[in-house]
Amino acid sequence: MSVVKRISRAFFSLEVAVVLSIFFMVAQIYATLGFASMTEAWKYVYETKWFEAIMWLLGLNLVGVMIRYKTYKKTPIFLLHVSIIVILLGAAITRYFGYEGTLHLRNGETKSVIMVQKSKGNPSNVYPVKLGFEVRLDKFVMRKYPGSMQPSSYDSYVTVIDKKHNKEFQYHIYMNHILVYGGYRFYQMSYDPDERGSILSVNHDPGMWVTYFGYILLAIGFLWSMIYKKSRFRLTIKKLQQSGLFAILLMLMVGGTYAKAFDFNEYAQKSKAVADEWSKVLVQQRGRIEPMDTLDLDIVHKLTYKAKMYGMNYNQIVAGMVAYPDEFQKLPLIYVGHPAIRKMLGIKGKYAPYNAFFLPNGDFRFSKEIDEAFKTPDKDRTKLQREFLKINERVYVAFTVYTAKIFKIFPTPNSKKMNYRWFSIADIQQAVKMNLMDPMTANFYFNLFKDLATGIKTYNVKLEKETREKIYQLQKDYSGEILPSPGRIKWEITYNRLQIFPKLIGVYTTLGLLAIILGFIEIIKLKRFPKLETTIVLLGYLGLLIHTANMLLRWYVAGHAPWSDAYESIVFIAWGSAFASLIFFRKSMLALGAGLFVAGMFMMVAHLNNINPQITNMVPVLKSYWLLIHVAVITSSYGFLGVGSMLGLLNLILFAMRKKYDLDKQIKQLNNIIYIALYIGLALLSIGTFLGGVWANESWGRYWSWDPKETWSLITMIAYALIIHTKMIPKMRGEFIFSLLAFLSFFFVLMTYFGVNFYIAQGLHSYGQGTAEGYWWINVIFAGMGAWIAVVLVTLFMGIVQKMNKPIELKDDNHANDYHPEYKGEK
Repeated sequence: MSVVKRISRAFFSLEVAVVLSIFFMVAQIYATLGFASMTEAWKYVYETKWFEAIMWLLGLNLVGVMIRYKTYKKTPIFLLHVSIIVILLGAAITRYFGYEGTLHLRNGETKSVIMVQKSKGNPSNVYPVKLGFEVRLDKFVMRKYPGSMQPSSYDSYVTVIDKKHNKEFQYHIYMNHILVYGGYRFYQMSYDPDERGSILSVNHDPGMWVTYFGYILLAIGFLWSMIYKKSRFRLTIKKLQQSGLFAILLMLMVGGTYAKAFDFNEYAQKSKAVADEWSKVLVQQRGRIEPMDTLDLDIVHKLTYKAKMYGMNYNQIVAGMVAYPDEFQKLPLIYVGHPAIRKMLGIKGKYAPYNAFFLPNGDFRFSKEIDEAFKTPDKDRTKLQREFLKINERVYVAFTVYTAKIFKIFPTPNSKKMNYRWFSIADIQQAVKMNLMDPMTANFYFNLFKDLATGIKTYNVKLEKETREKIYQLQKDYSGEILPSPGRIKWEITYNRLQIFPKLIGVYTTLGLLAIILGFIEIIKLKRFPKLETTIVLLGYLGLLIHTANMLLRWYVAGHAPWSDAYESIVFIAWGSAFASLIFFRKSMLALGAGLFVAGMFMMVAHLNNINPQITNMVPVLKSYWLLIHVAVITSSYGFLGVGSMLGLLNLILFAMRKKYDLDKQIKQLNNIIYIALYIGLALLSIGTFLGGVWANESWGRYWSWDPKETWSLITMIAYALIIHTKMIPKMRGEFIFSLLAFLSFFFVLMTYFGVNFYIAQGLHSYGQGTAEGYWWINVIFAGMGAWIAVVLVTLFMGIVQKMNKPIELKDDNHANDYHPEYKGEK
């Protein structure tokens, strides 16, 4: 064999593909974690020649491997791999021949030149490019949510003037609605502070349609390979069907106080009915009209991280804070997370009264510490400083309740002209001074709010109801256009009161553990318990049905798909885990238990202290049908991958028990289920990520920008693609290695979601806060990913050494090598 042929054979191998893929992953990890800004990441990684070289080598290696192993003989598998080549070619065309710039226009201004950024690693290096036609900004309009400064949409009304082709037309550009003309795509990016000018992003991308074609091939390849008789996916399903342990269904892609001493116990017992009437008052919060019930729940959650305390529900607590401020300021209601701050306050438990945060002269006790925390850069803040900032927020929320500043319930007769702004009684005095409200109206509003407080104090349900109805009539007269329907108000209160999602933590976790325990018992005793299995499955279906119904209810109440923020997306991941286990893997108790347990864990994470469950308005970019598709597919993939990880862990436990029990058959069966879960998860993750690329291109002009979320999605895709392909590498195809990697791979998913959203907290996808809360959890994720890379490299090295010393022979007995690319199938 010639030297050239030896080098060629060595380079065009799966082992080299794994090594190059890991280099590629490490480079991306370095780019997202090693720099303080995206500008530095572009300068030192994404725009470098060495990073380009890795991508070219990966592409060449993939072409060679496809030819060497004759993947063209299996059309869907060939199509799946060709799609990657097409996507890489499209990316190369975009990288070398595309460009993007900005067009800044003031109202009435016309321009025919855009400023193009030569390098994202050096944003100041720009040069002009002539469009060949003119664009005039006729008018820029920023619409805001009622009564708030939060943008609802940005709109540029432009006129395109093409003298060369004798064309002139008007166009309305807004978020997710672009102008395409003359080889350019114009996007609404930003606006001038005075709202009289617009900044458009302009993109010229000759590689876009090539890349889109690659995305389509990828989706077809994945879906086709799932029904292709000779694919490893179908082969695995066949093995499971023969075992009788698994049957897969069709995938469904689808003020003052009274003279008498205040008694909290008496108040808790007598105030429930009157607090219920208080909860139905409509209030304006963050540009959203919602029942007071929602605001009360949000307030109490922020103050206490609970919904009930001292025998009072959240409505009773807030109503009491309004009616009896002096008494409730003495009640320990404000959560204090750091022991050092508890010591400073002189409290024993985790809760402090409002009064404890103020000195005898009325000054805030921690002004100096909080000022210092604000001055410290976010990345340098200590855990104590972060807790001081949280304390500051909680105390301020309590202050807005005691001063009634937070209760914006009163519109004005000229409400429509003021963007439907509503006022609290604390705002009324200032409104009178600004001539936004006349003194008589102001006095009338003061008396209405006083009647609300009096109704609470006297437990007068009739007075509370009559006052609430008077306020509602005013709201209807002056702001009727923006009020939610009575049905939606009623269902929102019902949604708040039911608290379904927190209750599902115990339901899913308990059922998951019971199924896992039953699965181990069945394996050890070699006996099935059909009645117990059926009971667990039916209870699981009931939990999933309730979960689904509550998501639909939140969708109706919020007016948008229930996966648009951190809380909602985590809840949806939990739904995906439960769905995957019950629909696809219910015939295996271990698989079912793993999925339900993972669902319970995600529901628990959704209700941790740093996740806000409040229903909020959507930012303009999320107002798109792409939100329904992209996020739903991505988060569904996390459910399947989570099931695969949990099953990997359970299989490792079976490995530890195999000396005492004969478990080889069960281990193989479980690994087959893991393979299917990972394959479906990878397919959904890949399709969802590239659908996100299409959405990004339709929203801000580029389908791939190396945003941290995009980058970590790609890293995760590579990690799972490598696991799927380990079945083709001799030393790495072992059952133990596969289970171990399946378990460890989920750390990449955790980094993609939690690490990017809450630790890196940069880029277009972050919900974040830029803190790891002591860094312990991010260190666990780093350790898991590091272990994954170490396992892959060590086993790969051992396999190469073994291959050099003793070549592997293909044998067809018992399908020992049926995952190998040169395996021809059954004889």
